[in-house]
Amino acid sequence: MKRIQTTLDDYIYTSDDQVVEGEIEEGKLYEEADFNKIIEIKEREAKRVRIYMDEANQREKAIIFCATQDHAAAVRDLVNQYKQSKDINYCVRVTANDGERGEEFLREFQDNEKLIPTILTTSQKLSTGVDARNIRNIVLMRPVNSMIEFKQIVGRGTRLLRANGFSPSTIS
Repeated sequence: MKRIQTTLDDYIYTSDDQVVEGEIEEGKLYEEADFNKIIEIKEREAKRVRIYMDEANQREKAIIFCATQDHAAAVRDLVNQYKQSKDINYCVRVTANDGERGEEFLREFQDNEKLIPTILTTSQKLSTGVDARNIRNIVLMRPVNSMIEFKQIVGRGTRLLRANGFSPSTIS
């Protein structure tokens, strides 16, 4: 049997791979939409987070969009493992299940006078309706299948804080 090379974008299970939990279909091609929903490869996520943390300016604010709330928690933990900052709230999760503490993290993130939290992980919560200025990185660790949602997500990172306090949308 010819083995197809695994990339960060897809995966084919073969009998020499170890299954930690659940059932995997041998020979099935698992694609991006399957990751962190029906199949999880922790080493894959660690590699993707490490690539981001090595390439990004770790002092700049970022939102990482994840596949699920559990995935957002796992990515938060990975970011906090690879961070240079000593602050325990450098990267936090803000999802629908995080309640008031998540809302508090979001308010602190939106405050441009505060440097912590620097990175938020989320699944769907911050795709729309959140105004956070001076975000320098939008990281997509899940597929976005709608152009409308993509534009809304990108909109999270295109608002700029002007020195005089006005953004382009508030000047007439």
